[in-house]
Amino acid sequence: MVQNFSQIMIQSINYACFTEVQPALAALQGHRQQLLAFALAKKLRGETIADQDYPTEVISLNPQSTQASPLLLIGGMGPLAGLGAFERACQRFQNSRQIILFQACFIPDRTSAIGQVRASYQENYTLQLLINKLVFAIRTATQYVRSNHSFIQVIILCNTAHHVLPQVIEQFRQHHPDIALKWISLIEATVEYAKMRNFHRLLVLSTDATRIEHLYTRPLQAVGLNCVELNDTLQAILMQSIYQGVKSFDCNLACHMGEYFFTELLKVQPEVDCIIAGCSEIPYLMEWLKASGSMSLKRFLQNVDLLDPIKITLETSVL
Repeated sequence: MVQNFSQIMIQSINYACFTEVQPALAALQGHRQQLLAFALAKKLRGETIADQDYPTEVISLNPQSTQASPLLLIGGMGPLAGLGAFERACQRFQNSRQIILFQACFIPDRTSAIGQVRASYQENYTLQLLINKLVFAIRTATQYVRSNHSFIQVIILCNTAHHVLPQVIEQFRQHHPDIALKWISLIEATVEYAKMRNFHRLLVLSTDATRIEHLYTRPLQAVGLNCVELNDTLQAILMQSIYQGVKSFDCNLACHMGEYFFTELLKVQPEVDCIIAGCSEIPYLMEWLKASGSMSLKRFLQNVDLLDPIKITLETSVL
């Protein structure tokens, strides 16, 4: 079963390779337009849109000579955030290293998988499927590495997927001991950065599973930082902004729900001094709201620090 799945996946991967950073960056707008067109076509047919609907793709910056170890970005969860991470990595590292984005859109929805575990207690099957597919995605992505450096640095771009990161690492090492990877955690990098900045009231905006599993709040509280908790009503509004808004490329809906979310939030939590984007779609929601939100919301967002884990990790934790 796994072998057949592997053969199908390898045959159906779209691959784009660039030897210089500027052509790679220039091509990203076309990639975004393709994702948008795909989403709009499904919406016109009255179909719902999920990460798993998008194609599996590899985008690689492969300079002729490199000074640093390869960087492997496991994206596709969702694909817009994956493109953003690749763009940011290219801007930061230029032609100094190979940068590979593997858009693993076939990975099951992480929030749904963890929710099923809590509802049915079938942890072994549900989480193992998620772990297996993440391991497969990483192993497949390493086949695109063309560098002779002694190890590959890996970042899984989905925050919620970090719930199973220890198991993914263990299984990968067990089955692929010949591949040397340096695993980099979005959560560890962000918590360390927040600790240095010494914020007083942090608000983590994330999916349900990241919230329920306390993937950010627990380590933040462990280093003495005070986290603001969302109530269930606010969390439901935020989930709509993420799933029906950003993931579906529906800017209008995302902004409508985002405005509503912050209007209700500020009634109960007016003193937030930092927002952690605990879902990779949140930075896009914030960007859209800063452009089209109400004046009061724009003022609030201008006066609060936004911590983007992908940005922080690329700037502080990649060698």
